[in-house]
Amino acid sequence: MAKPKSPLLSLGARGTIADSLTFQKRGRATIVRQKPIPRDPKSPAQLTQRHRYKEAVAAWHSLTAEEKDAWRGVCPGLTAYQCFMRAELPYVPPVLPIDVGADPTDRANSSPAFYTLFGIDNPANASGLLHTVKVWAAQYISALFVGTFYPSNGQWHTCRDSVLIGAVTAGAERTFTGLSIAVEEGDYIGCYLTDGSIEADTQGFAGIWIDYGYYIEPGVRRIYSFFSNRAISLYGIGTAK
Repeated sequence: MAKPKSPLLSLGARGTIADSLTFQKRGRATIVRQKPIPRDPKSPAQLTQRHRYKEAVAAWHSLTAEEKDAWRGVCPGLTAYQCFMRAELPYVPPVLPIDVGADPTDRANSSPAFYTLFGIDNPANASGLLHTVKVWAAQYISALFVGTFYPSNGQWHTCRDSVLIGAVTAGAERTFTGLSIAVEEGDYIGCYLTDGSIEADTQGFAGIWIDYGYYIEPGVRRIYSFFSNRAISLYGIGTAK
């Protein structure tokens, strides 16, 4: 970034030359720099909003003079055009991402197969669908089932929804996408292993509910035993309704 003393042989210069250099006033100095190029990721949400905006502009131009004039004074402080566009483009709140479960990390212990279990660290922050699951297996798992659970009454808990993830290789965080697991705000994420084991901790966490056997089918209600301070390396990500 340069600070020219007499930009363009003048006492001051502002603006852009040939889409290359931009002159700006900063305090008493004039600076020159390469023209900034805004980043345009063209995300699906951005493209959808741009399409809606174009449609709204086209709708305004299709109005008669009398119809346009009818918008005057409807929105205090706004022009007829601004008022019309506000009505055509209502605020749409951003989609809230869902996350549930403990970090899928390498932990000090492990939890064995043949149990249905779910941790209570980080319950789901919203309702919707989980599309991604992250897990860290301590030993190879040939068939991992993952589901969501909610308390029914005391020690009773019910499986809301579940899917078969399949094989999980041990030794690192594994990510599985393209899933569709129903989840409600406050739910827990859990699993059942046919063999192998999942990374777990026995100190410093909120705890897990556990029951021996396969109870990870939607609607199955069971009495679970609670073990405090524990966590398993199972984490879900989703999109809110």
